[in-house]
Amino acid sequence: MKYRLHLANKAITVVLTAIAFLLVGCPPKPPVGVRPEKPPVLDDFGLAEQAFEVGNYDEAIEKYALYLKEHPRGDKSRQALYRVATIYYLKHAYEKALSLYKRVAEEYPAHKDFPIVKYDIANTYYRLGAYEQSRDLAEEWLQRYPMNPIKGEVLLLLGKSFKALGYNRKAFYWWLKASEASKDSPEVLSDVVDRIIGLIKDSPMEDLQAMTESAAGTDYLPHIYYQMATIYLEGNQLDNAKSSAMALVRSTPDQYWVSIGRHILERIEEELSVRMGVVGCLLPLSGPFAIYGQEVLNGIQLGMGIWTESQGYPALELVIKDTGGETENAVSAVEELANEEKVMAIIGPLVSKPTVAAAKKAQELGVPIITLTQKEGVTDEGEMVFRNFMTPLKEVQSVLDKAVNDLGLKRFAVLYPDNPYGRYFMNVFWDQAEELGGTIRAVESYKPEETDFAVEIKKMVGLHYPRPELVVQTYMQMKSAEWENEMEERQASDEEPDPIVDFDAVFLPGNPEQVALIAPQFPFYNIFDVRLLGTSLWQSPELIKTAGDYVQGAIFPSGFYAKSNASGVRDFVELYEKNFESEPGLLAASGYDTIRFVKDVMGVGLIRTRRDFQYRLAHHESFYGITGKISFDEQGEVEKSPILLTVSGKRFKETSPMP
Repeated sequence: MKYRLHLANKAITVVLTAIAFLLVGCPPKPPVGVRPEKPPVLDDFGLAEQAFEVGNYDEAIEKYALYLKEHPRGDKSRQALYRVATIYYLKHAYEKALSLYKRVAEEYPAHKDFPIVKYDIANTYYRLGAYEQSRDLAEEWLQRYPMNPIKGEVLLLLGKSFKALGYNRKAFYWWLKASEASKDSPEVLSDVVDRIIGLIKDSPMEDLQAMTESAAGTDYLPHIYYQMATIYLEGNQLDNAKSSAMALVRSTPDQYWVSIGRHILERIEEELSVRMGVVGCLLPLSGPFAIYGQEVLNGIQLGMGIWTESQGYPALELVIKDTGGETENAVSAVEELANEEKVMAIIGPLVSKPTVAAAKKAQELGVPIITLTQKEGVTDEGEMVFRNFMTPLKEVQSVLDKAVNDLGLKRFAVLYPDNPYGRYFMNVFWDQAEELGGTIRAVESYKPEETDFAVEIKKMVGLHYPRPELVVQTYMQMKSAEWENEMEERQASDEEPDPIVDFDAVFLPGNPEQVALIAPQFPFYNIFDVRLLGTSLWQSPELIKTAGDYVQGAIFPSGFYAKSNASGVRDFVELYEKNFESEPGLLAASGYDTIRFVKDVMGVGLIRTRRDFQYRLAHHESFYGITGKISFDEQGEVEKSPILLTVSGKRFKETSPMP
């Protein structure tokens, strides 16, 4: 088949070749008595025009130049000169173009296209950034040629020059004129419309207010009122936004703009319908996280003064929603609190996934939300999202500040559980240690369910197998024969070799149960004088009970210490124990401080809307709580340093972080 196809194709090719020969090789004879016409011979100008039409500008310039040299004042000299100027303009060689345009104007002032050349000169000045010259020439042009067909383009250029000079109102005025003069020129009109709308979007309020007079009766007036309403809304100037939205509705019969104006009015009414002093609360009061949600709620109730007189604070109403620790419940609860309960703000949730989803929804609905979670990045959802809780980064930074800058520790090892919590803390610690000039000398992980950590600890100190860099270092310090003897002696001996401890501290981001199993194994393998560093999970009495002798001097962060002598802590602890018959932890203290912070913010000045409240939250800096001073940075993260605790004897004790 392939062979036949090849022959067939070859045959077709031969036939086509024969036909082509007949057509080309044997042209038809002209009728008897008629002489065939010869193609015209093009001169330099004709060749230049031909090159210009196909965009071969360099050849065109060359041919135009030859023509001008032979015919400096010929019939087509002006056109040749103008063409060269245009080519330079198209090639962005504006200086050369301007010089040639001026030459055309000077040498051919009586030509019918003289107004076009004058426009070209003004336009080229604009391209060169000489906006004042361009403006002056355009204004002069309009006075001399008020009825010329290219008036719309000149008006457009005049507006562009004023815009470039920073005169938005004048640019708007002249572009309005251009839109009227360009109704028969779709391309120019489209450009003018785009520029007018863009100018409206970019103009400040003062210019927009002035533009309303010029735009009266035009299709651009609704655009202006819409932009004014938008700016006022963003600035939380609701009365002005309402006036602008009403002006938008009255400015046009176009139902598109009328519906937009009404939507803005509805939004404003919704903003103003928020109930003063009503705060929502999202907590897991059922399900696996209920114990934590209840502790936060206990603290919030104490902070609201339910069992005591709350002096100096405005009265609050708390609307509580149980999320059950579920994402869908958290999102629907945010919607109910915002749209039905009309709360001013929301406190919570706690659990990571529901918190992120709730924060996203609160940002969408414009409700300030103060989350109580360690989940990194939650405040990235927007300016309505805040966090009043200690993050892993702040925990690690506080511990390392103490270790490096106060205790002079520079070399670290990390032994972490192989789960998301452990891996995250390991990476954060590693990065922060290096930023402070420290080094990581050993890193090992263990399965969270492990109870024997011998292998991991031996690996850290070269007992399981020599670490490569230590083997090389030791070998370089010894002669080859000495090295072989040393290895033989070690193999012949039944004794465990000495550990190679080249780190000053070990970071253990595990829970108290894991730490209690790990800490005793360090001295078992002759690892002494190494400081143990931990996370806030260490704050458990069980750690001291089960491994107190092995964690002496250890340092870890805490968001709240019930035994602290800090102002207000003792009173809070006594009140909590009296009402709930247990000692409060960080969650209770965080709930207590958060609601008191909210009350403190609401007690300063008039707050009409949620945006008012968001602004106050972001800028309130005078509140001191039992967990420290509370204020928020530009990202909505709480600005307070964790407390540092150490193990001293049979109790935890505060140790000050670096100032």
